[in-house]
Amino acid sequence: MPQLRQNIITGEWVVMAPERAKRPNEYVTADTIKHQVKAECPFCVGKPTYGSRIKSEDTANIYVAPNKFPAFLPEENISVRGYYPEKGFYRVKPAIGGHELIITKNHDHSLDAMPRNILEEMFLAIQRRYLVYAKNDLVEYVMAIYNHGPVAGASIEHGHAQLFSSSIVPSLIVKEKHGSEKYFELNGVCVYCDMIEHEKKEKIRMLAETDSFVMFNFFASRFPFEIWIVPKKHSSNFEIAGYSIIRDLSKIMRRGLDMLNETLNDPPLNFFIHSLPTTSENADYYHWHLEIAPRVTGYGGYEIGSGVIIDITSPEECAKYLKQSEKH
Repeated sequence: MPQLRQNIITGEWVVMAPERAKRPNEYVTADTIKHQVKAECPFCVGKPTYGSRIKSEDTANIYVAPNKFPAFLPEENISVRGYYPEKGFYRVKPAIGGHELIITKNHDHSLDAMPRNILEEMFLAIQRRYLVYAKNDLVEYVMAIYNHGPVAGASIEHGHAQLFSSSIVPSLIVKEKHGSEKYFELNGVCVYCDMIEHEKKEKIRMLAETDSFVMFNFFASRFPFEIWIVPKKHSSNFEIAGYSIIRDLSKIMRRGLDMLNETLNDPPLNFFIHSLPTTSENADYYHWHLEIAPRVTGYGGYEIGSGVIIDITSPEECAKYLKQSEKH
């Protein structure tokens, strides 16, 4: 029987419709991906993107470069693009901020095959750039994302994360922040901290636990096999995580990706980090976390028209498949 589930943080509803479910091997797989020839890759070392890199951010395996087609621009570049200030009936303002790429130097280190130590370097680079943008008074929010596979929005196969900094706080983050504040006011505790304890107690959606993190399939998932990785120790800001935390994050992240690869044959996916806005101080009510969203189904008219997502595979069933993958 279909079931409505509410996101305890944002209040949004999703529909679980397991009768429509597919088995893992029936979802979109890596076989649909056309591999890019290295000689034509613009991100490889020696190509134009590498030439535009921020040299101070160079590490053994990672480099950082501005996006050639940015969604957000530094303030000094806005005037030449013909933007105009807020006026008239509709609200309009310049898309001030930044848009950078965090790129692996090895073409073959796409997310499905990225070694743990390279993941660690990538997270550290994201953290350093986050801190740079957090000092900018015009920046309200910084978000790191990774698109893996064309279905998930990746136009270039070469492994790279993206960092967006903007003068607005995205609406989903606003909902998370407000929902977390409300829960804290009512219960006197962080909703994420409570969620961690609940998932550890129930076990049915739990995938893994390390010294610093828990990893589980999210109860009100928007995507089949959606995974959350949450720090066990309360912290609202990703950018202040110490080296040991980042190292542990890379370990559990690699484990989660391996589970997905084994179960869904290298699925297209997005991952993103949610953290407190840059203008907010460390807070007792919010908890930074990383979400992995496999893109193995599309949205239909009801989802687009209503904003209510139908997930055809329950997180409990997904957790069972993912945990079985480690036994093979």
